[in-house]
Amino acid sequence: MKPVRQFLPPRQSVVYGHTRRMLDQTATNYQSFAMALADSYLSSVAPDVRGVPFRLGDDPSADMKHNAQILRRYLDGTVKALPADLEDAWVMALPEPYRGECERDLSRRRGLLVVHQLQTDEAGEAVGLARLLLEFGQFVEALGPALADGRISEADAQFARRILNESDDLISAVLSVRRQVQNILPGA
Repeated sequence: MKPVRQFLPPRQSVVYGHTRRMLDQTATNYQSFAMALADSYLSSVAPDVRGVPFRLGDDPSADMKHNAQILRRYLDGTVKALPADLEDAWVMALPEPYRGECERDLSRRRGLLVVHQLQTDEAGEAVGLARLLLEFGQFVEALGPALADGRISEADAQFARRILNESDDLISAVLSVRRQVQNILPGA
C-alpha cells in the first residue's frame, strides 16, 4: 500500500496566516501594515522589476487607502498568487515575533533552520547574546509543562508544537552566536 501523499499548503498561506494573526493580536490595522509593506517592497525591489503598484507619494491618505486595497486583495484571495519579490518584502514588513515565526515556518517546509546574520560590532554581539538568552528562556518555558511529571510522553502532545518551535528558535540563536565565534578562528 502506498503512503498517502501529504501536500504542503502554499507558501502564501503561511505568510497570510501569520499576517492575519498579527492583525488580530496587535493594534496594527490593514492600512498601517499596508504602508509598512509598501515601504518594504519599494525599498527592496528595483523599480524596473516591480510588479505590484504600491504607492508612497504626496498624498499619504490616498496612498494608505490604495495600498490597503492591494493588501486586502491578496488576503481575501482576489489575487491568487503572491509574487516572490513581494513575499520577501511582506515577511520583512511583519513585526516580531510574527516575522520570526513566519520565517521559521517557511524554512521548516524545506527542512531548514533560520539563522540570523549578526552585526559584527559590539552592539551585534550584545543583541546575539540577548537573543540567545531570550530564546533559551522561551524554550524552558515551553518545556516546563511537558516535564511537570518528570518525563515527556504521549500525554504531552499538546505541548509538542510549541516545544519544537522554541527549540528551533534556540538552535538558530546558538548558531548565530557560533558563527561569530567561527569568524574569529582561522580555519574553523
